[in-house]
Amino acid sequence: MHLLVVGINFKTADVSIREKLHFSNEIKPKALHLLNTYKSIKGSVILSTCNRVEIYTSVSDVEKGGKEVLDFISTFHSIPTDKLLPIVYKKNCQDAVVHLFKVASSLDSMVLGEYQIQGQVRDAYFEAKESESTNGLLNKVFQTAIQIGKKVRSETKIGDGSVSVATLAVDMVKQIFGDRENVNILLIGAGKISNLTADYLQQKFKNCNITVANRSGATELAQRVDAKTIEYSERFDGILKNDIIIASTSAPNFIVCRHEINMMEEALQGKTRIFIDLSIPRNIDPEINNIDNCFVYSIDDINKMIDSTLDKRTLEVSKAEEIIKDISEDYFEWYSKQFIMPAMAEIKKGLVVVKQSTLDLHEVFTNKLDETQKEDLSKVLDAYSDRIIKVIMSNLRKASTREEMISITKTLKDSFTIETHEDE
Repeated sequence: MHLLVVGINFKTADVSIREKLHFSNEIKPKALHLLNTYKSIKGSVILSTCNRVEIYTSVSDVEKGGKEVLDFISTFHSIPTDKLLPIVYKKNCQDAVVHLFKVASSLDSMVLGEYQIQGQVRDAYFEAKESESTNGLLNKVFQTAIQIGKKVRSETKIGDGSVSVATLAVDMVKQIFGDRENVNILLIGAGKISNLTADYLQQKFKNCNITVANRSGATELAQRVDAKTIEYSERFDGILKNDIIIASTSAPNFIVCRHEINMMEEALQGKTRIFIDLSIPRNIDPEINNIDNCFVYSIDDINKMIDSTLDKRTLEVSKAEEIIKDISEDYFEWYSKQFIMPAMAEIKKGLVVVKQSTLDLHEVFTNKLDETQKEDLSKVLDAYSDRIIKVIMSNLRKASTREEMISITKTLKDSFTIETHEDE
């Protein structure tokens, strides 16, 4: 089995494309089931966040697996394969493993050190495991990735400042409104990101008035940050009464459209409205940007405001990479054994066939032996086979890389695949 990852992220595709390839929690079980019907795919995990969609699979053939995953994405999201090829990246074997470890450690995030990705990797793994979509290889590599993510966060300062898309959004609001008091903010949605946003708003603003509009269950959030609550259906009335509208829901489409804001234009009285869309797929129609005094910011817009050259956390990257390297060594040692030991067992089976065919060829000689002598001869040949296996194992350790070790092992296994009816 080989690990393969096929995906897109903020480096290869903007939010308008990422939202089309997004896998919500509701559709993941169905997606995982379909994915695992492909012949070369033996297990899968889907990691879908605001900044990336990555499909990790355990495959018997990397080339076939890559084509099958692309076909799955194309079929599931009704997007032609030729539209995917320019934006999709593929990594396999060691490259795929190291990529996952960097993702879990937030080294591959747009916001270096952002803390949400570790939980997102963990959740993606447990969702796949609950759907019985994982196997031994995926279990090991994801458990190791989660371990690495925790170790990087606890032993480096890469997470200092606790940056996330929510904190960046609030920082942007702070830049726009400065120290103004009594800023009125409407949160649409009451999930994790809305909760983080509400907490950070309280930290950044001495006085801000928060209103939460949600379909259900916003009471706990409202009580914690002393916010008002309104019904989801009242969100347009909330837009009229608030300066900033921050949307973060799991809705699969726009929940605030341009034509709806156009109808409210007179009631808005020319006052500026800031719409911040933290959702994937997007919840706020970007066309609202074309209405006077209305400004819409997507996740990509917010992320572009990061000045990474001033980010002191970059100094911690080398420490994080060292942790990844150390734990990777243990993982690759385990992986090598998973491949080599079964291969050695196959080679031993081949040697048994060689032994038997050799005894058959020398039947004139063996017929002269009594049963005890025949048994002793068989034991000697078995010991000889064991000795060959030990010599192979010893020499394999001299291979310069794990890839070379696995390649040599595969060649040896294929060389010892002998048909029992072979006539020499």
